[in-house]
Amino acid sequence: MKKKFFITLLIVFTFCACTFNIFAAQGYDFKLEYEGNVVQNIEVKANVKLIGSSATPYSNVRIKVDVKGPGTPTIFAKDSNGKEFDIIKLGYWGPAGGFPVGGNFTNTTPIRTKFPEVGKYTITLSLLNVSNGNAVITADSFEVNVLSNNPPMEEPNELPQTGMGLQEYILYSLIIIAIILIAILMIRRNKQKE
Repeated sequence: MKKKFFITLLIVFTFCACTFNIFAAQGYDFKLEYEGNVVQNIEVKANVKLIGSSATPYSNVRIKVDVKGPGTPTIFAKDSNGKEFDIIKLGYWGPAGGFPVGGNFTNTTPIRTKFPEVGKYTITLSLLNVSNGNAVITADSFEVNVLSNNPPMEEPNELPQTGMGLQEYILYSLIIIAIILIAILMIRRNKQKE
């Protein structure tokens, strides 16, 4: 019984190690680079990089782009002919038939992007093998926090006074007490005269 368990455990461990090495051997990575803060409705220039490090060669790949967030941003990039496309509307980057990759390389795609709503966005880039039914080779997700384009209101150094101050309360209280005392005295005098 112990021997069967040990053999099963060894087979599972070997399978997991081989599976990890197969995926790790792909050698592809995405990077999203931009400077400063991303602000609502303000265009940001950025670079999307596909990096290969001893990467497994593929003859037909393309990049799928998914964005989740409070709004739908625009992400514009130019193809090799200088024609500009909104990647979000297309959903993919690269020709429908794909393009070749492999080995050691860095492909940089300059983009222009604008986010319509404030909040947190998640951009997922997936490298797909077009020749294998768009199987995912690798994927990376990036979080972008979009700030409001309205400047924050300045807080006053001293809060404005609303209602009555302490001195007014004391003054009004004294007046009310005086009126009550005068009324009591007048009532007593009237009772004594009767």
